[in-house]
Amino acid sequence: MKESPLEKLREKIEELKKISGRLIVPDFNESESYIEKFLTLRQEVEELVIELKKLDVPIDPELSRLSEIDGELKKNINSLYKIIKRSNRLKDKSNLYPKEYWWWHIVEIVEEKRKRKLKRIILGSVITIIVLGLIIFIALNYKTPAEEVLETIDQSYKFMMAKKYEEAEKLLKEKIKKYKDKYELYIALGIILEDEGKIKEAEESFKKGLSVSREEERFYLQRALEYKKLGKFDKAKKDIMEVLKKNKNNSNALYILATIYEEENNIIDAIKTYKIIEDLGDKADPQILVMAKVRLSVLIQKVTLPQK
Repeated sequence: MKESPLEKLREKIEELKKISGRLIVPDFNESESYIEKFLTLRQEVEELVIELKKLDVPIDPELSRLSEIDGELKKNINSLYKIIKRSNRLKDKSNLYPKEYWWWHIVEIVEEKRKRKLKRIILGSVITIIVLGLIIFIALNYKTPAEEVLETIDQSYKFMMAKKYEEAEKLLKEKIKKYKDKYELYIALGIILEDEGKIKEAEESFKKGLSVSREEERFYLQRALEYKKLGKFDKAKKDIMEVLKKNKNNSNALYILATIYEEENNIIDAIKTYKIIEDLGDKADPQILVMAKVRLSVLIQKVTLPQK
């Protein structure tokens, strides 16, 4: 009695399951001997499926079983690839079958997958390099507002020293538009205008800086530092005295005054001023107190104070 297509399908699916088990075992040499049989049998199963579907024969259980076998094989497709890759004859057969017959196109499937993975790795590497490059660029070029203001002031002073007042003014005024609350910029502009001989404009800039700082003491200390930076010691000392008039124990003002004395080579007055800070003890800013003590010990080694 002739065997029905459905019975053939069931038999071949069972046979396919056994061969599939042989293909995915660790023994590579044994698997190699079954690969061609697997491809042929899988094709026969597919043709039977097509035939039975045309006859409207219900084969849902068989299709479910076949799907399980295919799924297991696809999980191990890299192993199948290694076996087929060694046979040019098997690779050439892939041209005879459409893409949906995946078992004939295992080599293409794996290699395409590897190409996509390689592209993702390359793309990921490129993106990583670009991101790192941007981070490094930002790290090297980004400036905080405080750094930007300081750099602008220093550059404006260079212009002033070169008598390029117009460039100095323009630089500071542009930065003031960006940072209207930075009183240091108004102070620097005032000093440059003052140096240029524009006294009235300088006073207006200082007045604006004082308003922005909201604190006279802070304003005068900052302007004293700027004058000191430029070697304008008399003007710096005048501002320091304004602060000390209101608070004779202001350790910041005293420290700036002492450093000015040092730069003027007035070691005696520098020592006396550092000594005042030392005597303030807890009333002084802790950091200023430490620095004053260090400078005092250095200067005392250079000179002996006169006896009272």
